[in-house]
Amino acid sequence: MSYSKFKKLEQLKKDFSINHIFEAWLPKVPVFDKITHIFEVALQDASQEVLTSEKAKSESIIAPLLKELRRQNLDRFSYFSGLAFDVDSEKNLTGFCDFILSAQTKQVEINAPVFCLVETKDDRIERGFAQCAAEMYAAQLFNEREGNPKKQIFGCSTNAFSWCFLKLENKTLYIDPNYVPLTFSEPHRVLAVLQWILDESLKENQ
Repeated sequence: MSYSKFKKLEQLKKDFSINHIFEAWLPKVPVFDKITHIFEVALQDASQEVLTSEKAKSESIIAPLLKELRRQNLDRFSYFSGLAFDVDSEKNLTGFCDFILSAQTKQVEINAPVFCLVETKDDRIERGFAQCAAEMYAAQLFNEREGNPKKQIFGCSTNAFSWCFLKLENKTLYIDPNYVPLTFSEPHRVLAVLQWILDESLKENQ
């Protein structure tokens, strides 16, 4: 069973005793200066009506956004895309993850995961909650077993244009119902949230 087989939050409660709460937990964060160049390809794809598949959105929107975050935080974190993250086969916590951010730099394997991002296959963001939460729980277990426990693991379910952020503390999953919008001309709000999450995650390593 891979992470994508987790479809409902109730399954996480049954399997892992993880309760979920819909609660606004993201703070107000300073917004980046305007950055418009990162979505030049996405704009071209949108004009040609090819920006419809999950793969196209990943390559033209999500990956460039994370690369921009990386550019502004050189040598502060690593991110991985489409890698296997097999943590516990008995608990069905195996499979490939869309994107994972690590609190350690220059890694070739996933280490110290702090943020898991799941792309939904349609516009219904909530369909990614359970899968994302399962990956976050796997990240929590992984860090504990490596002797590097994290107080919080963050996550996000997105269709590229709307982003729902999640936070796992112990066995409680917090889902912020205030989705953060992303447009080609203003990716700044999502970038600002990602920057805050990165800063919060790296504090624990200091």
